[in-house]
Amino acid sequence: MEAPGTGFLGKAIIEKILYSCPDVHRIYLLIRCKKGVEIHDRMKKFKDDQIFNRIKEKDEKLLDKLIPVAGDLISLRLGLSDEDLKKMENVSVILNSAATVRFDETLHDAILTNTRSARELVLIAEKLKNLKILVHISTTFCNPTYKVIEEEVYPPLADWRQAIKLAENLDEDTLDTFSEKYMNFQPNTYTFTKGLTEQIMKEYSEKLPIIIFRPSMIKEPYPGWVDNFNGLAGIIAIGSSGLGRVFYNNLKINANCQPLDVCVRSLLVATWKHSLALNTDLTTYNCACNKEKCLSTSSIFNEFYGMVSKIPVDEMIWYPTATITPYYILYKILFFFFQIIPGIFFDMIFRVMKKKPIALKILRKFYFASVSLSYFMFREWDFLNKNLINLMNDVKPEDKEAFAFDFYDKINDQEYAYIAGLGGRRYLLKQKDENLPRAKRNYKIFWFLDRALKAIFGFVVLWFLLVRYDLLNVV
Repeated sequence: MEAPGTGFLGKAIIEKILYSCPDVHRIYLLIRCKKGVEIHDRMKKFKDDQIFNRIKEKDEKLLDKLIPVAGDLISLRLGLSDEDLKKMENVSVILNSAATVRFDETLHDAILTNTRSARELVLIAEKLKNLKILVHISTTFCNPTYKVIEEEVYPPLADWRQAIKLAENLDEDTLDTFSEKYMNFQPNTYTFTKGLTEQIMKEYSEKLPIIIFRPSMIKEPYPGWVDNFNGLAGIIAIGSSGLGRVFYNNLKINANCQPLDVCVRSLLVATWKHSLALNTDLTTYNCACNKEKCLSTSSIFNEFYGMVSKIPVDEMIWYPTATITPYYILYKILFFFFQIIPGIFFDMIFRVMKKKPIALKILRKFYFASVSLSYFMFREWDFLNKNLINLMNDVKPEDKEAFAFDFYDKINDQEYAYIAGLGGRRYLLKQKDENLPRAKRNYKIFWFLDRALKAIFGFVVLWFLLVRYDLLNVV
């Protein structure tokens, strides 16, 4: 098996395969060498992730089935050597979860990373004599201009071959000058290039056994586990520190979030089903929840800030609170006064304490992330998932415990807010549960300081008005 990608979803897929399918022979992982760190060192760090704890409890030797191969998505042939390609010639299953998920990526890099890498992958797959299935992991949001998303590949917005040629022959700046028009004004380069990639899969499905699997926004799996600041868990983690105080969001919109274990289980069931099928027609799965199971963003924010006193972070900058607005101009004004100015103040304190000033750097990333995500925070889609639902019928009775994925009702907003907040503490901020008592004491101190400063500010304003209009002498 070959599993390009060691990100959030990739880790969960690998963990589930090793835990529930321990007879798998080996799993090849495409790993990029970066910043002078060898792939074996990166592999060690990968195995040390907390998501593999139950694997280590069951049989730590299962992790030895993970075989790293050096490569790079942005390179031709995925940067794989002849030796590594020879090593993988008997691969029977390919799970392609590798991609850049940065919404602000340049069109040049997004095409090379997401689109050209997919072409290189299918060219490699054509040479694998034992290949039974290639699973391309896409996204339900690669056709965002449609309100109803069916389980089919939509007409292309551009020719994928031409797009690759443009990225290969033009520099970043030149390509960016006409990128919006070329992308047909798609919200970002991620959705555009993922849409192009689906066209590649559709074309090569006539030669190769391919399925397309589209997750929606992915919620954490094992209670609260998360390894990046994307999505609600990251927003909650930043907000709980008191640094993130202003949010650009429409609280009337519901978020279509699918639990990660549901995505992983259904993906593996689809992989198994199509690896045995004689029919090689392209099938697409929308791994999205039904409307009645969507999360209320308003409820999540309210629930979290209502219970933040129970799970405060250790290094709190100020008392956590949130101002949420759907108006962009107002958001920019509020962000300047309630985020930038305090950020400058905090960085000054860091410098006095001879620590690295990080507040403005974090706030800058937070601002651009909020703006890039805003397209999805102000819209709702209806994702049809008949293929996904019917997939449940293919799970054998003896496999239901390990692979059934219709086991949950509507996610409780209060429960999710608590789990996401606790997961942000544990896995993103790397904070220990035993430090919670001290964090709660700090929270109470910041609560008192926040109330005291607001009272002082109110008194100063009142005193100014009384003096300004000479109201103290009014009998």
